[in-house]
Amino acid sequence: MSWLGRLQAAKAELTARNVDPWRLPLERVRGKIDYDGLERVSSQTLLDILQVPRSSRRAPAYRRVAKLMAELGWTAVRVRDLTCGGYKEQVRGYCRDSRHSTVPNRECAPAGSALSR
Repeated sequence: MSWLGRLQAAKAELTARNVDPWRLPLERVRGKIDYDGLERVSSQTLLDILQVPRSSRRAPAYRRVAKLMAELGWTAVRVRDLTCGGYKEQVRGYCRDSRHSTVPNRECAPAGSALSR
């Protein structure tokens, strides 16, 4: 193998090593599909999946998740909804158009629901 070939192979190996360990679990995330055809998932659900302790759920963790979700084709959203007690609550999360996805047999959310938790 030539020197240039070895250089390219070493570069590819370094790139593979620098992959964020949260990326693989986030690639597998499937949200709830709502009546409008959008797939939604809340930020808290994502951090639960990543097993981030509640004490570590600060701005750097949310920025890291936001960067990875944007790379994976999700859009950040904020939704205001009423809780069971009648209070308004703001839920942050991510959505994407599920109509163009190739993943079959996903669970559908009931009509009128906000982000899944």
